[in-house]
Amino acid sequence: MPSVRSALALMLGLALLPVAQAQHLIWKPKPGGAKITALYGEIEVLETGDTIYYCGCNWWPGNPAGGYTGIQDPGGGRHNMIFSIWDTNEKLHPRVTEAEGRTVFSRFGGEGTGAHTHLDYDWKRGKTYRFYVTKEQDATKENTLTRLYFEDDRLRRWVHEATISNPNDGHESVTTFGGMLNAFLENWSGKEREKPKLALYRLWVGTSPSDLTPVTDGTGDGNWGTLNGSFYLAEGKDELLAPIFGRYSGWTRGGARGTILSVPSHGVERRVVRSLRRLPRSGSVKQ
Repeated sequence: MPSVRSALALMLGLALLPVAQAQHLIWKPKPGGAKITALYGEIEVLETGDTIYYCGCNWWPGNPAGGYTGIQDPGGGRHNMIFSIWDTNEKLHPRVTEAEGRTVFSRFGGEGTGAHTHLDYDWKRGKTYRFYVTKEQDATKENTLTRLYFEDDRLRRWVHEATISNPNDGHESVTTFGGMLNAFLENWSGKEREKPKLALYRLWVGTSPSDLTPVTDGTGDGNWGTLNGSFYLAEGKDELLAPIFGRYSGWTRGGARGTILSVPSHGVERRVVRSLRRLPRSGSVKQ
């Protein structure tokens, strides 16, 4: 599992050192509207390497119960998905309550603690990986149930990877995807940093499949910007990345954090919306 040092530093407003091993994209949803309880995102990896984590969305509603999901290239030919949530506090811990049969889940520690899940899935370079995350309250209204789904193109269906239940502890922020939303590309081993890695990111927010709206504005740090109508994050030597960027249209490199770039607005594909309205549910598990 990758380090979350860079994500934590960013969320807490700490300085990131020039040698930081992650590039960040800060999503800027339009203000106003209903509180966000659904996220739909897409990641398209164009170039990759070992020990790279492509986080599609890291939500940070304040300190309690932040979470993140994305796809990973851990090396050795493996690819997988990650979905994790940090503890509400030192005594109140999230737990996995539902999981697909292939899902591996456990506690994690090291840099923050919480509930971790991953599922081996051979996502392919150049193909779009789609994920959908929802939040709702359990019957007691004291816990938030966060569910992760992804589209398995091999099985040609959506998969419910896991549900993680975490105590609200009186924090209204835990119940939504409020606060800061970001994506990142992290080389957690720090190896082969000159080798090109490049991924496109897209995000929509709302309360259900019917009202998802695109996030068209963003800022970032490291090697970030817009490419081919999407946001991108990259790592590697500029002279090695340039020919890859040259295959696509509309390349704009972002500046220092605070610089805002925009991408065109468009809705979620109709077939995807239809699928999101009839998602499966995995069976219950005990921890």
